[in-house]
Amino acid sequence: MQSRIHALYCCILCLPLLCQAAEPASPAQQTAPLKPAKAQLAIIIDDVGLNLENGVRALAIPGPMTFAILPHRKYSSQLAYLAGRLNKDVMLHAPMSTVRNTELGDGALDESLDESAFKQRLMFSLNNTPNIKGMNNHMGSRLTANSLYMQWVMEVLKEKHLFFVDSRTSADSVAYDIAQQDNIPSLRRDIFLDHEVNTEFVNQQFKKAVQIARKYGSAVAIGHPHRVTLDYLNRAVLELPELGIQQVTVSTMLASQIQKRPISAPMEPAGMEPSLDGLVKQLITQNNTRSN
Repeated sequence: MQSRIHALYCCILCLPLLCQAAEPASPAQQTAPLKPAKAQLAIIIDDVGLNLENGVRALAIPGPMTFAILPHRKYSSQLAYLAGRLNKDVMLHAPMSTVRNTELGDGALDESLDESAFKQRLMFSLNNTPNIKGMNNHMGSRLTANSLYMQWVMEVLKEKHLFFVDSRTSADSVAYDIAQQDNIPSLRRDIFLDHEVNTEFVNQQFKKAVQIARKYGSAVAIGHPHRVTLDYLNRAVLELPELGIQQVTVSTMLASQIQKRPISAPMEPAGMEPSLDGLVKQLITQNNTRSN
């Protein structure tokens, strides 16, 4: 396994020159609003930093991608550094308290912290994530519903000139609204790709993201470094140009003149997409062959 990880790692380090044409080289080049030529889809991979092989596989997905790095995990800095080398967007995936009191690990933000301790903990996590451009919430069904704590988050992000993505792990989240009020560059998640970890479900969710992007001009999809998700995305993103979709990072989407999408948009059912549905059949056949 170590030799396989090393091979993947070395291959990825050879990619930056090929990727430079896909994304602007510096934030300064993104200061003027860009009018998107076609519908945009930003794909975020959450929970990066726990596993090196899965993280490297995620970084190998073609095209502009955004990676949400858990703070202070074994491989967080290493993978954030690699993502930056590949001109991918890097975000902090900040753990936040949940209604079920889920164990959050290092860097956790919760209501036990006063303002000073809260901001110091968040700042420490941000400062220890290489190539950082923004953050989103990891879990957070309770904290993101608390306007006071979300205001503290936005004050730190404003000081650091970072963007925010509301993962919307709760319908009660006020995080995006507060980010907008504070003029923080911000988006909210439209689709979770893989809360059921099977190829058919990931395909249905990906098709929904494509349809939202077509209808409203943009969509944000979040997945996780599961093998099923990574195998699917490695092939599916190559179909996006033919589907009329531009694959972008979060920072590129924020630099574009995008239309706000209704929260109800993800509820629209997925339609037929022959190229993607055909891809699913190929992946299922490959998985069956691999397991036999």
